[in-house]
Amino acid sequence: MGLIGNSMKTTRKMLLSGIAALTVAVAVADSAAVAASTAPASSAASSNLVAAASSAALGECARIFEAEMCDGVIHGATVMAGGLDGDAVSGSWGWADAAHTIPMTPRTVIDIASVTKAAAGTTAFLVAHAKGLVDFDAPFTNYLSAYRAPLARVVTVRDLMNHLSGFGEADGTGKRVYFSEDPVKMLDNILSLPPAEPKKGAVAYSCRNYVLLGRMLEQIAGCGVDEFARREIFLPAGMADSSLGAPLPSVARDRLAQTIGTPRPGEISDFVARPLWGAGIGTVNAGMFSTAEDLARLLRTYLRGGVTDGGVRIFGAAEMSAIAPSATNRVEGARSFGWQTASADLPDALFGTALFHSGWSGQTVLFDLKRRRYAIVLTTRCGDYSRAKRERLAAIAALLLRP
Repeated sequence: MGLIGNSMKTTRKMLLSGIAALTVAVAVADSAAVAASTAPASSAASSNLVAAASSAALGECARIFEAEMCDGVIHGATVMAGGLDGDAVSGSWGWADAAHTIPMTPRTVIDIASVTKAAAGTTAFLVAHAKGLVDFDAPFTNYLSAYRAPLARVVTVRDLMNHLSGFGEADGTGKRVYFSEDPVKMLDNILSLPPAEPKKGAVAYSCRNYVLLGRMLEQIAGCGVDEFARREIFLPAGMADSSLGAPLPSVARDRLAQTIGTPRPGEISDFVARPLWGAGIGTVNAGMFSTAEDLARLLRTYLRGGVTDGGVRIFGAAEMSAIAPSATNRVEGARSFGWQTASADLPDALFGTALFHSGWSGQTVLFDLKRRRYAIVLTTRCGDYSRAKRERLAAIAALLLRP
C-alpha cells in the first residue's frame, strides 16, 4: 500500500503540474493570438516569438519542479517573471501544503523566510533613508539605545545589512550563541553579547544582524516594524496580501502555504523569528508572508527606481545607488545593502546586474537592473536544501535569459 500510495501522490502532482503548465501555455498563446489579430505582421511575428520563448521557459521550470516533487525535494512551486511592459508569465505546480490538499498558485500566501531580509528589511531602510531618518554609514548604535555590548570597532548600519558586522551565527560549535527558547531571553542575548568575530572581514551571514535592524527600525520610526512595512511599503505598492509576523486575517485558509518545519499552513518556519514574533517582538530576519503577485509588485518598484505601479515614490536615486550591484566583487554571499549579488549558483550572465535573495524554506526572488526584468520562484521545500536553492536559480535563468 505504501508504494501504491506514493505512486498515487506522484500521479496527482504530475497531473496538477501538467494542468498548470498547460494553462499558462494556453494563456500565452491566447495573448499572442490577440496581438496577431490586431497588430501589423511584423509585430504579430514578434509576439509569437515571445510566446514561444515563454512557453519554453515554463517548460524548463516544469521539468525542474516535477523532478523535485518526484524526488521529495518540494511539495509544489509557483513562478512569475516579467518586466515593466506587462508581459508577465507565470506557472504553478503541485501543492502548497504537506497533505497535498491546497494547490500552489501565484496568489498562494507563503512564509518567505529570509527573503524577508531584503523584501521587508532592506526596503524599509531605503524608505527610512529617503525620509532622512537614518544614515547608512553611521554606527548602528546611534539608532539602538538598547544595545549594550562592547564593540572593538565601529559597526555601521551598512555593515549589518551586508553581514560584515562580525555578528556571525556560530561560536565554533555550530550553535547560535544568542539563541534561547525564551524569546525575551534571546533578545536580551542579542542586545548584550559582543560580536563573535570582532574584526571586520569576510561575509558572515547572520540572522542576528536583521534582528538588530528590526529593533533599530522601531526606534527610528516610532512604530512596530509590521506597521511601518504595511504603511510605507505594502499599501503604496498595492501588496494587499503581504504582512509581517502572521498572515492577514482576511486571507482565506485555502490560500495559505505550509512551509518546512511548521505544523500547519500560515506559520513562520524560521526558528528565530517564530518565537520573537510570537512574543510580539518585531524582526526583519524572517516572518514576512506574501504572494508571487505581491512580490512582483515590489520588484517592479525597484526596477522603476522606487516608484510603485500606482506612481507613488517610496525611495529614490540615492537609495538605488546604495543597492547597486558590484561588477567585480564575486565573494560568495556578497551583498549590496542586503540584496545578494554573488553566488556560485548565479549564472555569469546575471552577475553585476542582478540582485536577489533566497529563503531557507524554498523561495528566491531576483531583479536585473540592466534587463529591467524580474523573476520569482516560491516553493514549499521539504527536502534537499542545496539542490532546491541551486535549481531555483536555474529556473530563474530559464525565465530571464530566454531569447
